[in-house]
Amino acid sequence: MAQHAVNGFDRVFLSFQLTFSLGRGVFTAFLPIFAGIYVGLSPTLIGILVAVNILLMAVVQVYGGNIADRFNRTALVAISSLGVAASVALIPLGGNFWQLLWICALGGISGAIATPAASALSVDEGRRFGMGATMAILTMAFSIGLGVGPLLGGVIADYISVNSVFYFGAGVGVIGTALFIWFAPRKG
Repeated sequence: MAQHAVNGFDRVFLSFQLTFSLGRGVFTAFLPIFAGIYVGLSPTLIGILVAVNILLMAVVQVYGGNIADRFNRTALVAISSLGVAASVALIPLGGNFWQLLWICALGGISGAIATPAASALSVDEGRRFGMGATMAILTMAFSIGLGVGPLLGGVIADYISVNSVFYFGAGVGVIGTALFIWFAPRKG
């Protein structure tokens, strides 16, 4: 049974959690660089952008949890993960504070819907395969994505461009969403 958990569960949630956190790592590390150097925003305005994204994600998760209790969780994860990927891809198009603010808000709200739905799905899987193992896999994938995202982003920025970092992060998010859909439980 444990082998089945590794083969089935890991693919579903690793694809989501790893790519979601990789996108978060890219966003967190490179939005300040982009906004400061290419848009010319002050550190205070950059802090507001990051704070709006994170605080919206935190506050809206309460509503995202209620939505996840009423609608298809797999569909919610897929649709809102694409919203997160879109927000990352739109960052290079943000030419001023207000445009970037709306993009950050889109990412925060989308993430606030995806996260509770994915967490609820993981609880369902945890009941089958063990809650501790389930949480360990999610935490491991999140940490790897947060660490690898900025590292790969730095290499891409050095060799291509800062804008390419965001397109890379968004592309990985789309691939992760596709993998999630492919491997996801058909119910939920």
